[in-house]
Amino acid sequence: MPVWGELFADPVMQGKEPDPELMALIPVMQQAGCRRVLDAGCGVGRHLLPLLAAGFQVWGVDYDARVLQLLQDRLKKAAVEAAGPYLAQADLNRLPFVTGAFDLAVSIKVINHGSAATFREYCRELDRVVKPGGHLFINVSPWEFALKVKLPQTRELEPGTLVDIATPDGAMIHHFPTPEELRDQFPGYRLHRWETILSSIQFMGNVEMPQLIFWGQKGR
Repeated sequence: MPVWGELFADPVMQGKEPDPELMALIPVMQQAGCRRVLDAGCGVGRHLLPLLAAGFQVWGVDYDARVLQLLQDRLKKAAVEAAGPYLAQADLNRLPFVTGAFDLAVSIKVINHGSAATFREYCRELDRVVKPGGHLFINVSPWEFALKVKLPQTRELEPGTLVDIATPDGAMIHHFPTPEELRDQFPGYRLHRWETILSSIQFMGNVEMPQLIFWGQKGR
Protein backbone atom coordinates (compact mmCIF):
# COMPACT_ATOMS: atom_id res chain seq x y z
CA MET A 1 0.00 0.00 0.00
CA PRO A 2 1.42 3.43 -0.91
CA VAL A 3 1.84 5.96 1.86
CA TRP A 4 0.17 9.37 1.63
CA GLY A 5 3.22 11.03 0.10
CA GLU A 6 3.22 8.51 -2.73
CA LEU A 7 -0.52 8.83 -3.28
CA PHE A 8 -0.29 12.60 -3.60
CA ALA A 9 2.76 12.40 -5.86
CA ASP A 10 0.48 11.05 -8.58
CA PRO A 11 -0.19 13.93 -11.04
CA VAL A 12 -3.78 12.72 -11.37
CA MET A 13 -4.24 13.05 -7.63
CA GLN A 14 -2.78 16.56 -7.71
CA GLY A 15 -5.36 17.56 -10.30
CA LYS A 16 -8.41 16.62 -8.23
CA GLU A 17 -11.11 19.25 -7.94
CA PRO A 18 -11.79 20.92 -4.58
CA ASP A 19 -14.72 19.81 -2.48
CA PRO A 20 -17.84 21.56 -3.85
CA GLU A 21 -19.47 21.73 -0.42
CA LEU A 22 -16.61 23.86 0.90
CA MET A 23 -16.35 25.94 -2.27
CA ALA A 24 -20.03 26.86 -1.99
CA LEU A 25 -19.35 28.28 1.48
CA ILE A 26 -16.62 30.69 0.40
CA PRO A 27 -18.96 33.66 -0.24
CA VAL A 28 -20.72 32.98 3.07
CA MET A 29 -17.44 32.92 4.97
CA GLN A 30 -16.29 36.12 3.25
CA GLN A 31 -19.52 37.86 4.27
CA ALA A 32 -19.10 36.53 7.82
CA GLY A 33 -15.80 38.38 8.06
CA CYS A 34 -13.55 35.32 8.13
CA ARG A 35 -9.95 36.21 7.33
CA ARG A 36 -7.58 33.74 9.01
CA VAL A 37 -8.24 30.20 7.78
CA LEU A 38 -6.69 26.87 8.74
CA ASP A 39 -6.65 24.02 6.22
CA ALA A 40 -6.06 21.06 8.53
CA GLY A 41 -4.66 18.23 6.42
CA CYS A 42 -3.95 20.47 3.44
CA GLY A 43 -2.30 17.82 1.26
CA VAL A 44 -1.06 19.30 -2.00
CA GLY A 45 -3.39 22.29 -1.81
CA ARG A 46 -6.67 21.10 -3.31
CA HIS A 47 -8.53 23.46 -0.97
CA LEU A 48 -5.72 25.72 0.17
CA LEU A 49 -5.16 27.16 -3.30
CA PRO A 50 -8.78 28.22 -3.96
CA LEU A 51 -9.08 29.57 -0.40
CA LEU A 52 -5.96 31.63 -1.02
CA ALA A 53 -7.30 32.82 -4.38
CA ALA A 54 -10.50 33.93 -2.62
CA GLY A 55 -8.48 36.35 -0.50
CA PHE A 56 -8.24 34.47 2.78
CA GLN A 57 -5.05 34.41 4.83
CA VAL A 58 -4.44 30.66 4.87
CA TRP A 59 -2.38 28.34 7.06
CA GLY A 60 -1.89 24.78 5.81
CA VAL A 61 -0.89 21.87 8.02
CA ASP A 62 0.02 18.33 7.01
CA TYR A 63 2.10 15.69 8.76
CA ASP A 64 3.77 14.44 5.56
CA ALA A 65 6.90 16.39 4.54
CA ARG A 66 6.78 15.08 0.98
CA VAL A 67 3.22 16.31 0.55
CA LEU A 68 4.18 19.77 1.78
CA GLN A 69 7.12 19.89 -0.64
CA LEU A 70 4.75 19.07 -3.50
CA LEU A 71 2.54 21.92 -2.34
CA GLN A 72 5.51 24.29 -2.16
CA ASP A 73 6.35 23.37 -5.76
CA ARG A 74 2.77 24.04 -6.85
CA LEU A 75 2.80 27.41 -5.11
CA LYS A 76 6.01 28.39 -6.91
CA LYS A 77 4.55 27.40 -10.29
CA ALA A 78 1.44 29.44 -9.48
CA ALA A 79 3.68 32.41 -8.60
CA VAL A 80 2.12 32.74 -5.16
CA GLU A 81 3.84 35.38 -3.08
CA ALA A 82 6.25 34.17 -0.41
CA ALA A 83 4.18 35.91 2.27
CA GLY A 84 1.45 33.34 2.00
CA PRO A 85 0.19 30.80 2.58
CA TYR A 86 1.86 29.64 5.78
CA LEU A 87 2.72 25.94 5.86
CA ALA A 88 3.58 23.75 8.84
CA GLN A 89 4.45 20.08 9.21
CA ALA A 90 2.60 18.75 12.24
CA ASP A 91 0.16 16.12 13.45
CA LEU A 92 -3.39 17.40 13.60
CA ASN A 93 -3.73 16.30 17.20
CA ARG A 94 -0.92 18.72 18.15
CA LEU A 95 -1.53 21.83 16.07
CA PRO A 96 1.25 24.44 16.39
CA PHE A 97 -1.08 27.40 16.91
CA VAL A 98 -2.33 29.39 19.86
CA THR A 99 -5.87 28.90 21.12
CA GLY A 100 -8.44 30.84 19.10
CA ALA A 101 -6.06 31.61 16.23
CA PHE A 102 -8.51 31.19 13.35
CA ASP A 103 -11.78 32.61 12.08
CA LEU A 104 -12.39 29.40 10.13
CA ALA A 105 -10.92 25.89 10.27
CA VAL A 106 -11.61 23.34 7.55
CA SER A 107 -10.76 19.66 7.40
CA ILE A 108 -11.76 17.59 4.37
CA LYS A 109 -11.61 13.79 4.53
CA VAL A 110 -8.74 13.78 7.02
CA ILE A 111 -9.83 13.09 10.60
CA ASN A 112 -10.85 9.49 9.83
CA HIS A 113 -7.22 8.43 9.98
CA GLY A 114 -6.48 6.80 13.32
CA SER A 115 -8.28 5.30 16.29
CA ALA A 116 -11.37 6.65 18.04
CA ALA A 117 -9.10 8.34 20.58
CA THR A 118 -7.11 9.99 17.79
CA PHE A 119 -10.34 11.14 16.13
CA ARG A 120 -11.36 12.83 19.39
CA GLU A 121 -7.93 14.45 19.68
CA TYR A 122 -8.25 15.84 16.15
CA CYS A 123 -11.65 17.30 17.01
CA ARG A 124 -10.33 18.75 20.28
CA GLU A 125 -7.53 20.55 18.48
CA LEU A 126 -9.77 21.88 15.72
CA ASP A 127 -12.10 23.25 18.38
CA ARG A 128 -9.19 24.75 20.33
CA VAL A 129 -7.81 26.81 17.45
CA VAL A 130 -11.18 28.22 16.32
CA LYS A 131 -11.89 31.54 18.00
CA PRO A 132 -15.21 32.21 19.78
CA GLY A 133 -17.67 33.13 17.07
CA GLY A 134 -15.50 31.41 14.45
CA HIS A 135 -16.57 28.69 12.05
CA LEU A 136 -15.64 25.04 11.61
CA PHE A 137 -16.26 22.98 8.47
CA ILE A 138 -15.62 19.23 8.41
CA ASN A 139 -16.23 16.68 5.68
CA VAL A 140 -15.57 13.17 6.97
CA SER A 141 -16.46 9.61 6.00
CA PRO A 142 -19.13 8.26 8.38
CA TRP A 143 -20.01 4.75 9.47
CA GLU A 144 -22.27 4.34 6.41
CA PHE A 145 -19.12 4.71 4.29
CA ALA A 146 -17.37 2.02 6.32
CA LEU A 147 -20.13 -0.48 5.64
CA LYS A 148 -19.50 -0.10 1.90
CA VAL A 149 -15.72 -0.64 2.04
CA LYS A 150 -15.54 -3.67 4.31
CA LEU A 151 -13.68 -6.67 2.93
CA PRO A 152 -13.59 -10.29 4.14
CA GLN A 153 -10.26 -9.50 5.81
CA THR A 154 -11.41 -6.22 7.37
CA ARG A 155 -10.88 -6.08 11.13
CA GLU A 156 -12.86 -3.92 13.53
CA LEU A 157 -10.35 -2.90 16.19
CA GLU A 158 -12.96 -1.14 18.32
CA PRO A 159 -16.46 0.20 17.64
CA GLY A 160 -16.25 2.27 14.45
CA THR A 161 -12.52 1.67 13.86
CA LEU A 162 -11.48 -0.54 10.93
CA VAL A 163 -8.30 -1.62 9.21
CA ASP A 164 -7.78 -3.41 5.87
CA ILE A 165 -10.62 -1.82 3.94
CA ALA A 166 -11.29 -1.34 0.23
CA THR A 167 -9.73 2.12 -0.20
CA PRO A 168 -6.33 3.13 -1.62
CA ASP A 169 -5.14 3.78 1.93
CA GLY A 170 -7.02 0.81 3.33
CA ALA A 171 -4.14 -0.68 5.32
CA MET A 172 -4.21 2.40 7.56
CA ILE A 173 -6.42 2.47 10.63
CA HIS A 174 -9.64 4.44 10.05
CA HIS A 175 -12.29 5.59 12.49
CA PHE A 176 -15.74 6.20 11.02
CA PRO A 177 -17.93 8.29 13.32
CA THR A 178 -21.68 8.32 13.44
CA PRO A 179 -23.29 11.75 12.93
CA GLU A 180 -24.08 11.85 16.64
CA GLU A 181 -20.48 11.03 17.56
CA LEU A 182 -19.15 13.90 15.45
CA ARG A 183 -21.76 16.31 16.81
CA ASP A 184 -20.88 15.35 20.38
CA GLN A 185 -17.30 16.58 19.87
CA PHE A 186 -18.51 20.16 19.42
CA PRO A 187 -21.27 20.75 21.97
CA GLY A 188 -20.77 24.52 22.12
CA TYR A 189 -21.39 25.09 18.41
CA ARG A 190 -24.43 26.50 16.70
CA LEU A 191 -25.18 24.12 13.84
CA HIS A 192 -25.56 25.55 10.36
CA ARG A 193 -25.34 22.16 8.67
CA TRP A 194 -25.12 18.59 9.91
CA GLU A 195 -26.08 15.92 7.42
CA THR A 196 -24.90 12.90 5.47
CA ILE A 197 -24.82 13.32 1.70
CA LEU A 198 -23.65 11.31 -1.28
CA SER A 199 -20.41 12.72 -2.64
CA SER A 200 -18.00 11.74 -5.42
CA ILE A 201 -14.79 10.27 -3.95
CA GLN A 202 -12.15 11.25 -6.46
CA PHE A 203 -9.34 9.01 -5.28
CA MET A 204 -11.73 6.03 -5.51
CA GLY A 205 -12.61 6.54 -9.16
CA ASN A 206 -15.35 9.12 -8.50
CA VAL A 207 -17.71 6.59 -6.96
CA GLU A 208 -20.45 8.25 -4.91
CA MET A 209 -20.21 7.45 -1.22
CA PRO A 210 -21.77 8.75 2.01
CA GLN A 211 -19.99 11.77 3.47
CA LEU A 212 -20.82 13.56 6.71
CA ILE A 213 -20.89 17.36 6.55
CA PHE A 214 -20.51 19.44 9.70
CA TRP A 215 -20.59 23.22 9.63
CA GLY A 216 -20.93 25.02 12.93
CA GLN A 217 -20.21 28.34 14.59
CA LYS A 218 -18.43 28.31 17.92
CA GLY A 219 -20.21 29.94 20.85
CA ARG A 220 -18.83 33.18 22.19
